[in-house]
Amino acid sequence: MVIIQPLIAFWEILASRTSFLSELYIYYYKDVVQREIELANINSNDIVLNIGCGGIPFTAIHIARKTKAKVYAIDRDRKAVEHARACIEQLGLSENIKVLECDGAKCIPVNFTVALVALQAEPKRVLLEKLLEKAARGGRIVFRKPSKIVEKHYDNLPKDYPIAKMVNQDMKTFDSSVLYIK
Repeated sequence: MVIIQPLIAFWEILASRTSFLSELYIYYYKDVVQREIELANINSNDIVLNIGCGGIPFTAIHIARKTKAKVYAIDRDRKAVEHARACIEQLGLSENIKVLECDGAKCIPVNFTVALVALQAEPKRVLLEKLLEKAARGGRIVFRKPSKIVEKHYDNLPKDYPIAKMVNQDMKTFDSSVLYIK
């Protein structure tokens, strides 16, 4: 039975209602996202697509704050998108981050130079193939790889695509972030 994903979604929606809880939740991921910024070499010239942003788009927030890149955060869950938009507005980041309701496995709504895919986003193979198809040459795509203790609760990355680079992450649900380059 898959229970982790609905619990995280519930917590994000609950925490997105106040800036204090949002900032607390965002803070927890600051080192994770910093390592991903370094892994994908994200800078202010990039257009970043964050797939599976959830109710508190912490990846998009850290990237916008740390790199000044333009970020598009997408999620297929309408309620998560509504909360993410409110969170971004509350934090004063509406100029840097646009939140869109979209299923990344079905459409990629913007041209991007870097894509970061949330652990819970799926199906991973379809997402990777669609991102590789839409990315310009040199496009960077980062996925979070589930840790052994929870991998049965998440869709796993396809093993037949070469990983360009990877960074270890000290998280219970994912133990690394992997980089693919087109």
